[in-house]
Amino acid sequence: MSKQRVLFFILVGLLISVSAGCGSVLTSEEFIQTYQVRSGTIVDIINPNGSVTITGWDQDTIEIKVVKESLRGQEALDEVDINIDIADKLTIETVYPDINHLVSVNYEINMPGDLLVGTIECSNGNITLETVGGNPVLTTSNGSISAINVNGIVKADSSNGDITATGVRSLAGLSTSNGDITAELPALLEKLEIKTSNGSISLLLSPSLAVDLDAKTSNGSISISNLSIDKALFEQTHLSGEMNGGGYSISIETSNGSIELAPLK
Repeated sequence: MSKQRVLFFILVGLLISVSAGCGSVLTSEEFIQTYQVRSGTIVDIINPNGSVTITGWDQDTIEIKVVKESLRGQEALDEVDINIDIADKLTIETVYPDINHLVSVNYEINMPGDLLVGTIECSNGNITLETVGGNPVLTTSNGSISAINVNGIVKADSSNGDITATGVRSLAGLSTSNGDITAELPALLEKLEIKTSNGSISLLLSPSLAVDLDAKTSNGSISISNLSIDKALFEQTHLSGEMNGGGYSISIETSNGSIELAPLK
């Protein structure tokens, strides 16, 4: 498909103006665009201030809904562009006129199963994926990350928020500075690190995995339920051992919280 640049213009116009305290008015616009994209296309999103939600659906088109909001009025909304490049990839980017992000932009995207989620970057907002494919690399500086029923290998990094990764094919790394991590690991294709600075970690592992395990907590406990682990070391705050003869390494660490390991059924 030839490359084209599409700039969203106002489709719905002014949606909402409501009182937002202290005499401020929240101004909002909604945009909806639909595209037919080649099967296997990777979708990347860069959104410096806002959330991204991507859900799989049974249509053969990708639907992109964008909501802009600001307390600075229509003029501030008009200064923020939504650029879409369709070439080898489908790239969606929120473009601000300067570093002062006075407009929040939230994406809700429905995409067919033959498209693939690639890199999603949010500087301030949640990232949610459900029933999609690809090997997503998900990053937000302040928000939660949820990847549910992803047919691919998930990597997720948040500076401040919970991380959930369930129903995935595998994991490539999960990290948050402040939040809980809940994950499932049916298979492992490379070494894995799961880490939070302040929160608990719950990991369900396939009992058939051949892995080396190392789990540590500075202030909390480690519990194991119905997993066969040959333990070289097992203390309240530190576990070292292997499953099924060992293999790729899994490092699990929290500075302040518990670690729970159990079988994935």
